[in-house]
Amino acid sequence: MKRHIIILLFLLIATLGLYGKDKIGTEGRINGVDNFYKKTRFIMTKLERRIYKHLADDVERQNFIKDFWDKRDPTPDNFVNEAKQIYAERIAYANRWFSEGKGKNTGWDSERGRILLQLGIPDRREFGELDITNSGLGRGRGSLVTTKRLPMERWFYFRFQLYLVFTDVNSLGNFKLTRIPAQLLTAVDLAKMSILYPSKGNSKYQLTFKSSVKKGNIILKIPTKKISFEKKSEKMEARFSIKIYVYKKFRKYDVINTKRVLENVTDSILSAKYVYLKIPLRYSEKGKYRFDIIVEDTIGQSKYRNFLKYKIR
Repeated sequence: MKRHIIILLFLLIATLGLYGKDKIGTEGRINGVDNFYKKTRFIMTKLERRIYKHLADDVERQNFIKDFWDKRDPTPDNFVNEAKQIYAERIAYANRWFSEGKGKNTGWDSERGRILLQLGIPDRREFGELDITNSGLGRGRGSLVTTKRLPMERWFYFRFQLYLVFTDVNSLGNFKLTRIPAQLLTAVDLAKMSILYPSKGNSKYQLTFKSSVKKGNIILKIPTKKISFEKKSEKMEARFSIKIYVYKKFRKYDVINTKRVLENVTDSILSAKYVYLKIPLRYSEKGKYRFDIIVEDTIGQSKYRNFLKYKIR
């Protein structure tokens, strides 16, 4: 049991980047591109981290950066990438309020700042003091029990059912997580999988799906209740825009752009638990392929991402 708890804490620390610094490739220099990685690694998926560290030069890195924000752009048809804009606003907010004596423009690298970058502004934020006698803080070996009260913040993320407590343990303005709840890892994973910019559609129809490969096709399994349908004449219709980034040996191999329309939707489809979409694979070269799949329900204006590995023998 103790071993499982240690593993869970290690995964949380690694995911959140609360301690230590990530190594940035093998080039060993700090430039504008690597500054991008330092600040965005908190919202990168595991696949994106591995791809980034396999990039050969600045040209490939710049192409990666473009794809990185394109994948998160909720409205690619206009000139503004709202996801990139919102992330910049989160960094600016963290730098203003959470610098914690490290210096100007470093608030994003504090514990509060990193959580903010990953999960956004909390739905509710409370300020107060924590009695460390009741909390157990300060009860280390050989220490005296004290009634000292410490500055504290409570953050609530209702959509993740998450409650966080930050405490200024040393009364120096450096706030740390009092505890790391297990739900935090789940919330971070959900935030990475969904599109950063919130959907403008009905929250009831927040798209999700699972993916697999069968008989030379990528199969998308979408819960019917998460699909937005539109009435066309006497029938119902659903529309999807699909973009799949294909990687081989962690290098971009292909990009698939396609659309799918469910026309003349019958009652049997509406009552089914899932809808299945099929995208043919067009590769014969042997090797391991990784797919970064982004699907948009164009009626409900809801997007979701999923990842898939497949080996052609």
